[in-house]
Amino acid sequence: MDDKTQQSQSQSHAPSSFMSDMMDTPPRADVDEILRRKRKAREYKACYPCRQRKVKCDQTVPCKTCVVREHPELCTYHPPSELHPPAKRISMGLGQNGHDFNVNGLVHVHGGTVTLPREDWERICAKLQTAEKSLTELKNSISSVQEVAPPINGFSPSTSTPLAASAPIDGEHSHVRTQGIHTRNDITGQTIHIGPSSVPALVMQLGRGGDSQWAPGLQDLLGKKSMLPIFGLDNESATYPFVDLWGLPHGSISRATELANALPSDSECLSFFRFYRETAHAVYPAVADIEGVESDLLLFLINRASSQSGTGVTDQQIYGKDFHWIGLVFAILASGCQCSTLSRRERELTSQVYICCSFECLRFTNFLSHANIENIQTLLILGNVISNNMNAGVAWSLMGLTVRLSQTLGLHRMCPSSTPVQQRVLRSKVWWALLWQDSLLSVSYDRASSTTTIDHTVPLSNHTAPGTRTYVESMYRLCKVGLDIVRERQKPQTSHDALIRITEHRNELQEIMVDAADYLKDSRRCRSMRDQLEHWALYLHISYITSELCRPAISPTTAGLDLSKTLRKTCIDSITNTVEAFLGLQNMTPFATRSWAALHRSLSCALLLGILGEHNRNERARGLLQNIIQVLGDFTKDVDPNELATPITRSVSALERLLRITTSLNRKMSESGGSQASPTMNTFTADDINAALTNGDGNVFSQSPLLGLDLDSSPYALMESIVWGAQKDG
Repeated sequence: MDDKTQQSQSQSHAPSSFMSDMMDTPPRADVDEILRRKRKAREYKACYPCRQRKVKCDQTVPCKTCVVREHPELCTYHPPSELHPPAKRISMGLGQNGHDFNVNGLVHVHGGTVTLPREDWERICAKLQTAEKSLTELKNSISSVQEVAPPINGFSPSTSTPLAASAPIDGEHSHVRTQGIHTRNDITGQTIHIGPSSVPALVMQLGRGGDSQWAPGLQDLLGKKSMLPIFGLDNESATYPFVDLWGLPHGSISRATELANALPSDSECLSFFRFYRETAHAVYPAVADIEGVESDLLLFLINRASSQSGTGVTDQQIYGKDFHWIGLVFAILASGCQCSTLSRRERELTSQVYICCSFECLRFTNFLSHANIENIQTLLILGNVISNNMNAGVAWSLMGLTVRLSQTLGLHRMCPSSTPVQQRVLRSKVWWALLWQDSLLSVSYDRASSTTTIDHTVPLSNHTAPGTRTYVESMYRLCKVGLDIVRERQKPQTSHDALIRITEHRNELQEIMVDAADYLKDSRRCRSMRDQLEHWALYLHISYITSELCRPAISPTTAGLDLSKTLRKTCIDSITNTVEAFLGLQNMTPFATRSWAALHRSLSCALLLGILGEHNRNERARGLLQNIIQVLGDFTKDVDPNELATPITRSVSALERLLRITTSLNRKMSESGGSQASPTMNTFTADDINAALTNGDGNVFSQSPLLGLDLDSSPYALMESIVWGAQKDG
């Protein structure tokens, strides 16, 4: 067979062989799936944002395109591969937390990647180093805390100050400076706590000085005569203020009838109410709506006059008014009685009867379980009256109850928006009246405030503006500053932090006076008696709060601090201004000598001026001390000594002796031809003081209590003797 014949045969068999092969191949879908599985995965070289936007990527981290489009943090590669350039990183070292960083600024975390510019990374590292350094310093400070002096008058001296380096810390002395002092009530023997920044605590530091004979110790303190009465911080009476006058069944008709009979005549009611509104309410507005109470009182007296004998009194009401309102009226009468022209004994007895009647009305209403706004106002007035009776300790305790009842009513929080405006204003006024009284007591005793929160903003009238703010608005702001000062004293602070705090509060006080109405800043702008009352009252309180703020400047334990040198003059000027304000208030009303707040603050400042010897260096201070002695002397000369409050009698006697010491020393210097410059307290000798104290018929000591005391080492020991009395063994 030739070649052509074989080739044709082969070609004739080819189609049948191809068909046979086609019958053996799998379906096309299976083939596609096989090919897809065997296909090599394509490696993405562009970053994810560039791949999605289908733009060119230079494959850096972050790429130039992402940087230009301002989203470098989104420049990531999914999945990362060691084959494409971005994955070939130059390691910067692995951190302690498992992070590694490349020169391009990529932080790799074991769960993913985070893009971070290099400068941000360096800034974070610097902050971490700073934080680590701070933690190390804090740890060292905590370990050496026992070696550092405790906080003094609200702030701690830095270890670089001479005071901390040179003054050894006595255990009991440091306790007094940080925790306060414990003294006793002369009548009951009750232990009374006074804060470390209070005036009595400061006087104790000044009086004890550094002399070993007068070294601070609580045992001596508790065994000696109390200093509280001289500052008006004691309870003159040990009698329960809310005694049962009748001994009748509680809540009975007979007791309600006795309450109705205790109400004075119409003329006396209106007279006492007028005294309250024009004086007591003017300087401390405890009643939120005095006009409404006056209107209701007039209607009440009309109903009482029209009622027949034996009618109009039930166990729920008296002449149409419930016991909530009757209790408020009795409290107003008690306060108005204190402002009246009655003698001291008659004022105290009459006001005490009205206090008991008012509290009886509170019992009728079960006020502990069912308190209302009228009950809170009643308690505020009662607390004010009790403190004016020189029982400030009782007023402090009553304040705690008043605060709790107010919080029960939610007065310490803002009202819902659905509350009527008139009710919101009423509740706000009552709460701020409570803060007002709380600040007076807390600052005086240097105790933590009973009101832990001040959620309200200061209520300012829409009818006033900066430069025309009223007395009440100014006092609201001032009382808030006072409470802030007491709270901040509880926190240890460095002298630098304390200076910043004091500066901030001084700015607040200055802003209060800038925003006040003209008559509050200048007595010559006053146009009425009420203007005069408000002017001098605000002047007194803002001066005293300023002195409290700067009080550390005159404490002997902080004399070496720069803070004291900066603020001493401000403190002394504020103390002097407080005395001046009291004299101005006394010229307007005799109530100044009956108001516990005015009396305590003015006498405390006057005694401090005398103790510090400012009357020897400052003619203004000396003139004011002489004036206050004369005013109080004129006030007391025709009055039975039993009719006088203890703070007045003891303080006047102390101030007279202080001035007599200076007069005696000046006379000696004049006779010897010495300098006429005013001496300072530390130039006095024991002989000078002993001669002054034993000279004259009015001396209350049988012998000088300072015999044998070295005043060169304890320059302020005179006040210790005046306050604590003669020291006796046993």
